[in-house]
Amino acid sequence: MRILIALSAVCLTVATVSASIGPGVDIATSAKGAKKVVLATVVDVQSTFDVNDYGDRLIMSRALLQVEETMKGQHQPSVTVTVEGGTVGDLTLNVSDMPKMTKGDRAVFFLDDSTRGGQVPHGRGLGVLKLDATNHVVDTTLTVDDIRNIVSAAQR
Repeated sequence: MRILIALSAVCLTVATVSASIGPGVDIATSAKGAKKVVLATVVDVQSTFDVNDYGDRLIMSRALLQVEETMKGQHQPSVTVTVEGGTVGDLTLNVSDMPKMTKGDRAVFFLDDSTRGGQVPHGRGLGVLKLDATNHVVDTTLTVDDIRNIVSAAQR
């Protein structure tokens, strides 16, 4: 009985840790579903109060991306992506499943057209894979080359 209780505690701990890290991103599925996939750098972020697709008034951030490479879709030198959250004055809205967009961030963006114009991340926050200085997705061993190969294979 004690072994069963100990095993249950270990399983619950592992499940909690896994949940806090979040679900893995299936890059091939994201690549197939997204209209556009780009490697880009955030060059500007503007946050304002706006209304989302569900009629909720909240803070939205529009990030201007300088596109370095288009892996899927029609190439554009710059793209605007809109995410929920941001800071207006002294009021900040953090949205748990959306990345905070900061000038200088470099990422692979899986994008869909927004009903309100511009682009939104495909799969919400799962559609933004931020990169570190070594071209790895932050806190992973996945590289931009890996993503490029997966996106290419997914389009065949």
